[in-house]
Amino acid sequence: MEKLLTCVVDCLTFDRWEAPAAGWIKINTDGSRNTSTGLTSCGGVGRDSESRWCFGFAKGIGSCSCLEAEFWGIYEGLATAWSLRYPRVFIETDNREAYEAIVSSNSRKVGSSILPSIFELLSRSWEVQVGFVRREGNVVADAISRLVLPTSLEYRCWLEVPLAIRELVMADGIHDAASGTQFSIPRAYDDPGGR
Repeated sequence: MEKLLTCVVDCLTFDRWEAPAAGWIKINTDGSRNTSTGLTSCGGVGRDSESRWCFGFAKGIGSCSCLEAEFWGIYEGLATAWSLRYPRVFIETDNREAYEAIVSSNSRKVGSSILPSIFELLSRSWEVQVGFVRREGNVVADAISRLVLPTSLEYRCWLEVPLAIRELVMADGIHDAASGTQFSIPRAYDDPGGR
């Protein structure tokens, strides 16, 4: 298939979640690692320009570095968007090293087994922008990444907001497109983990 356009851009850094432009979907991704077991998982959430929930996903990865878990989150986010046929994707990560590896000319020097698959997805016939968001703008992706057991190696996709993260979704002002529910309780996010 002929490549129409792939656009990887260095975007502004955001402190909170910002909706993408009309016609685009924004996917926030995150990797998480249990410090006591060393096991990792990844996850993410896709939202449209009206802040509506499009999908969420999580995958148990097993044992790998934090950076590799971040790359897995980006890969799974892109792969999910591609399979759901979204033509314009803005993908954000809260890991500066992962972001820079993708947008820099030295990105192929990072020792990641999944990075070539990310570049293959980026080369397909769609528009993709890559951005960095601070942790404060990525709380829903962080929470959804923890909804699977790292040992399970399972992939889960939710087309509706999972009950376990509904409060965070409400705090983030997201609409659940599948159920028609609008979540718009304006309040600050309180991290129970004390981060």
